[in-house]
Amino acid sequence: MAKQSQQKTVRTIKGGASMLESTHAPEETYSPLQLHFLRRLNRLLHLRGDQSGQLNQDGARLIDVAIYSTYRDAGDLGITDEAQKLLRKHSVSAQ
Repeated sequence: MAKQSQQKTVRTIKGGASMLESTHAPEETYSPLQLHFLRRLNRLLHLRGDQSGQLNQDGARLIDVAIYSTYRDAGDLGITDEAQKLLRKHSVSAQ
């Protein structure tokens, strides 16, 4: 039986924010640790977008450093592709 791609949707997390929209991904599932870092990255990206008008330069830099660190952690866990999708999604919505 050939592996089929399935539509993966990560459901809403605390506060009602959705983590990932539907993407086509292999059948493998994310580990709890991988989901943790994807959720963290998504939360930080939302925070950066929502608060951009209220942050001073230091506040924006702190969030940017946290985003970068979380992205690197996601890479260490082998989920760079999903992390990049989140970054692309938020960079388009921020413009």
